Amino acid sequence: MGKELILGAFEEFTPNFIANTWHHPRGDTSGFATLGFWQDLARRLDEAGFDFLFLAEAIGYPMDDAGDVPEAVIREAVQFPVHDPLALVAGLVSAAPRIGFVATASTTAQQPLLNARTFTTLDHLTDGRVGWNIVTSDNQQALVRLLGRRDVTPHDERYRRAAEFVDLNLRLWQEAWEDGAVRADKAARVFADPAKVHRITHEGEYFSFDGYFPATPSPQRTPTLFQAGTSAAGTAFAARYAECVFTQDREPARLAATVARLRARAAEAGRPADSIKVVNGASFVIAPTREEAARRRAELDATPTREATAALFLGWSGVDLTALDPRAGLDDVSTEVGHTMLSLWRNADGTSPTVGEVLDSLPSTFGGVRFTGTAESVADDVQALVEQTDVDGFLVENWYGGYEGYREFVEDLAPVLRARGLLPARPRSGTLRQMLTGEDSLPGWHPGAARPVVPVP
Repeated sequence: MGKELILGAFEEFTPNFIANTWHHPRGDTSGFATLGFWQDLARRLDEAGFDFLFLAEAIGYPMDDAGDVPEAVIREAVQFPVHDPLALVAGLVSAAPRIGFVATASTTAQQPLLNARTFTTLDHLTDGRVGWNIVTSDNQQALVRLLGRRDVTPHDERYRRAAEFVDLNLRLWQEAWEDGAVRADKAARVFADPAKVHRITHEGEYFSFDGYFPATPSPQRTPTLFQAGTSAAGTAFAARYAECVFTQDREPARLAATVARLRARAAEAGRPADSIKVVNGASFVIAPTREEAARRRAELDATPTREATAALFLGWSGVDLTALDPRAGLDDVSTEVGHTMLSLWRNADGTSPTVGEVLDSLPSTFGGVRFTGTAESVADDVQALVEQTDVDGFLVENWYGGYEGYREFVEDLAPVLRARGLLPARPRSGTLRQMLTGEDSLPGWHPGAARPVVPVP
């Protein structure tokens, strides 16, 4: 009996995500801006046993240091257009009554109060099935040019700011309202007991707050906390706050090292090593024969243009490879954004590929680990990878758009994984935290769980 894997679906509120293949014959994202498009997908994923639908965020779009946008961005829909994932979640609840919803929100772009209120609201509307993927934003140029930030924030400083942001959010969620504060007593005309609703004061390096949190406690109080980014600063941040970590390693040895490093840092932070759940990105191409699967994979790799993939790399890393000497090594590139993304392109022996080599390999190297074969052979590969790396689950990457991108996974592979004990016999249910970690509330090791409520005199 193998480990029962966590299963997420990796999406973005855009017609074109990981692979720049929206125009593939099997894809149809023409209705991406409509609620019906996403309700249909969420319902099918719910029925298929996925644990959550993960909605990435792109505040901006690929641009260079001067704010110029490659034509391919607009022409080929490279993270443009992109709509608001948090607004989408509220419309999916009735169509998918079991599955969880994880949305990305940036600690650099958002304000703590509004962020806390939005996630509390969504946690109410979903009966406790919401997660927050905490990011510091990889597209710093967008923050400067579109949101009016004064300058690019250095990478490690963004994580210091994020820690203060999360700490304040945790105080609002965990301390502002005591259990039983909401009475809704018509006869006594008492909706909430003033003695159990507390003023929160915070004066920090980046944020200040003095007042009350106006949203009532939701089923989870604090949404299930995700984090994406495995730089040194990101790993330390995850070890303190994250219940689940999203990684995107492609090579088994590298994934095994990432999982081991995250678990070690969790233990160093005073929490159980296995309390951090690691979910890695993965793409699946499945066909009746290995030969047909290989043909389909090659077809996918050949679908996006070089200009579009280079533009996507620009958006994720902040580096415009087309403007660099193709003979230069990637290690020669210095950037304050996308540290994790740049590290993914290092060679297995730790050396740096050239810019030209990266450009040539882009279409076949976006995304996480790649599984290609028959349902049985891919199940073998999944089982071997889990045993080798101790990864806890996968974010399935959609390469076509809509349900078509998951069809073979759901209809061909999932039954095989389930028969081998790699997926639960029946879909998990409950709050998102219960589904993913088995906890009813923030666990005792978490910094947000230990704070006592101290009324302000």
